[in-house]
Amino acid sequence: MMRALYSSVAGLKSHQTKMDVIGNNISNVNTVGFKSSRVTFSTMMYQTLSGASGPSNDLGSGGVNAKQIGLGANFASTAVDIETGGASESTGKAFDLKISDKNTTSFFIVNTGSENVFTRAGAFTVDGSGTLCMEATGYKVMGWQVDENGNINKNTVTPLRIMSAENQTSQPEYTTEGRCTGILDDNSTTVNADTGYNMNLNFFDNLGYSYTGKFAVQKTGDKGQYTVNLTDILDSNGDSMVTKYGQRLGNLFGSGSQGSNVDVTKNYTIASGMSNALKKLALTAPSGGEDGDETQPLVFNYSSEVVNQYLGTKSMQLPEGLTIQFSIPLDENGNVPKPDEDSGEISDTQVRIIDSSGADVTDTYKSQPKYLPLFSPEAVEGGGEEGYDGDVLNLYKIVTAQDKLQEWYDRNQMEKYTANTGGTGEDEEEDTATYYRLNSSQLAELKEMFPNNTAIQEATTDNCLVQYTEDGDEGGGLTLVDSTSREALGIEDASRTYTLTDYMNYAYLKVDAAQVNQQGIFTTLLPEDLEVRYTYGDGSVKLVTPSTDGFTLQFSTEDGTLNFIGQQGNTSQTLKLSLMATEENPFTDINIDFSALKNLANGGTSTAAMANGDIGGEGTGKKVGTMIGLSVDNRGMVYASYSNGNTTLVGQIPVARFANAAGLESIGDNCYRSTMNSGEFDGIGEEINSDGSTIDAGTLEMSNVDLATEFTTMITTQRGYQANSRVVSTTDSILEELVNLKR
Repeated sequence: MMRALYSSVAGLKSHQTKMDVIGNNISNVNTVGFKSSRVTFSTMMYQTLSGASGPSNDLGSGGVNAKQIGLGANFASTAVDIETGGASESTGKAFDLKISDKNTTSFFIVNTGSENVFTRAGAFTVDGSGTLCMEATGYKVMGWQVDENGNINKNTVTPLRIMSAENQTSQPEYTTEGRCTGILDDNSTTVNADTGYNMNLNFFDNLGYSYTGKFAVQKTGDKGQYTVNLTDILDSNGDSMVTKYGQRLGNLFGSGSQGSNVDVTKNYTIASGMSNALKKLALTAPSGGEDGDETQPLVFNYSSEVVNQYLGTKSMQLPEGLTIQFSIPLDENGNVPKPDEDSGEISDTQVRIIDSSGADVTDTYKSQPKYLPLFSPEAVEGGGEEGYDGDVLNLYKIVTAQDKLQEWYDRNQMEKYTANTGGTGEDEEEDTATYYRLNSSQLAELKEMFPNNTAIQEATTDNCLVQYTEDGDEGGGLTLVDSTSREALGIEDASRTYTLTDYMNYAYLKVDAAQVNQQGIFTTLLPEDLEVRYTYGDGSVKLVTPSTDGFTLQFSTEDGTLNFIGQQGNTSQTLKLSLMATEENPFTDINIDFSALKNLANGGTSTAAMANGDIGGEGTGKKVGTMIGLSVDNRGMVYASYSNGNTTLVGQIPVARFANAAGLESIGDNCYRSTMNSGEFDGIGEEINSDGSTIDAGTLEMSNVDLATEFTTMITTQRGYQANSRVVSTTDSILEELVNLKR
C-alpha cells in the first residue's frame, strides 16, 4: 500500500518539474533568442516480487513472467529546442543581428571577461571603448580583426573594437584623374570674351588638402577650334600655389604653342597705395648690355585689334592676334618725349609686328601693297611701289573729312533732311533732294580733327548740310554744303595723317611679373609668366595668361566631337603637379580626359565643366574622412563609412558551431557554455556563410516558444498532477480503512 503512495508522490514531483519548465518557457516568450525546453519522464526502478521462469519440457510447464511493481515516474531530462529558429523582429538598428541558419545551428561568440560563451541574442551595441558588445550584459563580441593590408586575419577571435582610434578616420588619397564634359557653344558670349569660359577642377594631395585648378576656354580660330588655358591653382585659403612653388602656368599645363591670352585681372587686387609703384615700374626703361650702362627704349604694345580700330581702314585690317610693338627712346630726363610739333612724330622710334609665337613678321606685311599706307603714305602717293624698303618709323592712317562723313553715313548716324533745291522739274513741280544733317557732337569732332580747315571751323549746324552725290564723271561721295546756296564749303583738302603716337593712350607697357612680386604691388603673388599690361593712357592694368600657353582643342565640324587636344591622337592632357612636389608636400600629376567634351549649338550657352576622377570614379582623390556610420553585411563583415565617401572593412563577426548544439549548457543572460557533450569551441570560429547561413542586420531573433503547444502541455501536466494527487488521497483512504479494522 505504501508503494502506491510513494509512486504518486514521485509523479507529483515530476509533473511539478515539468510545470516549472513550462512556466520558464512562457516567461521567456518575448526573450530575444530564447530557445524553449521540454521535459521527458522515465519510470523509476521496479520492485521484483518474483523473477521470470522459462518453459520446462521435463515438467511440461510453460514459462512465467517476472512479477514487478513500479515505484513511480522519474524526471529524466530537459531537451532544448535549439535548432528551431525564432521569428524575425525588424528593428532597423545596425547592430541588431539575427542568425538565419541554413544547415547547422550557429552562435555568436561573446566573452564574459573570463571565458568565451555563446548566444543567439544579437542585440549588440558599441561601448565607450569602441568595442562591440551585448546590449544587456556588456559581454564583448568576439571576432576577426583586419590586418595592415585590409584583409581579415582568421587566426583567433578577439574583442571587436570597431571604433578604435585608427578606425575613426580614413586616409586621404591623391587625385590622379580628371575629366572635362559638357558642351562648348560657338555663340556663347563667355567663350568669345577676353576672360574666356571658366571651369574649376577640384583635387586633393596625398594629405587630403584640397586645391582648385582654374581653367579658361576661348574660341581662338576657325569653327571648332578653341584653346584651354590654366589660369591659376589655388589652395583652400585662396592663395596661388603656382607662385608659391615658383612655377609657370605654361609648364604646368601647356604645349608651348599659341595660347589665348586669357584675361585674369579679376583674380588679383593691387595692394593699397601701390598704383604709383606699378606706374613707375612700367615707365622705367629696361637696362641694356651686361653692365647695364645703357637703357633700352620703352616698348609700347598695341594689339592688332586696337590698330585696326584706330588706325586701319577696312581694306587694311591686320589679322587678329598680332602685337604691334612701338619702341620709343626716353628723353634725357627718363620721360616719354613729346611728338614734334611740325611732323607729329617722335624721332628714333621703331615699329615691329610680332605674331602669337613671338616671331617678327614686320617684313611680311611691309611686302604687301595693301598694307603700304600703314607704313608710309608717301610710298603710296609716290606711285605705290611693291613693298617698302625704308626703316619703319610709324604706322600711318590718312583721314579726310569725307572719310569721317562717309563713316557716319555708313553707320546710319546722320539724320536725313529733305530740302527744296529751288528749281522745277518737267512737271513744273518743285525739285527736292535728300541731305543729311550733322549733330553738334559730330561737327565738334570735325573741328577738333581738322583745326586748319577754315570752312569746317566756321560751319554750324544751322548753316551746313551734308550732300550725297552719286558717282559719275564729276566723282561722288559726301561733302559739306551751304544750307542756303547748296554750294560746297571747301573741305576737299581737309585731311590729317595719324600715327601711333597719336594713339599712345591706347598702348600698354609690359611689366615683369617677377619685379611686380618683389615690390608687393598685388595683394597676392602673380604667376611669373603672367603678362602684366599697364595702359599708358589711363593707368589701368590688365593681367593675361602667356601667349605660349594652353592646348588647342579641335572639334569635328561634322558631329561636334573632339578630334584632339594639343596634337593629333591626344584626347587628354596632363596637369603636371609633380613640378611642384617637395618632400614635405608631394603632388602627383593629374590626367585630364577631354574626350567627352563636345562643340554643339546649345542656345548660346556653354555647359562644359570639370570633375575629379575618371568616368568610372577612379582616381578621384579624397580628403581625410571621419567615421559617420557602421554597418554589417550578411557575411558578418563590419564596414565603417566615412565622410569622404570611403567604406573600409574594420572586422568580421564569425560564429561558433557544435556537433551537438542541444548539449550546450545554459548559463543565463541568453548565453550558453560548451560542455563535454556539445563539443569544444576551437577558439577561431567559422564564417557564417560557410554552410549558406547569413547574418541579417537590423533584425532580432525572437523566442521560439509556441504558446499553443505550451498551453496544451500545461493542461496535460495539470491533469497528470491532479491524477497523482488522487492516488495519494485514495491510498490515504485505504490506509484509513485498514486502521479502522482494529476497531
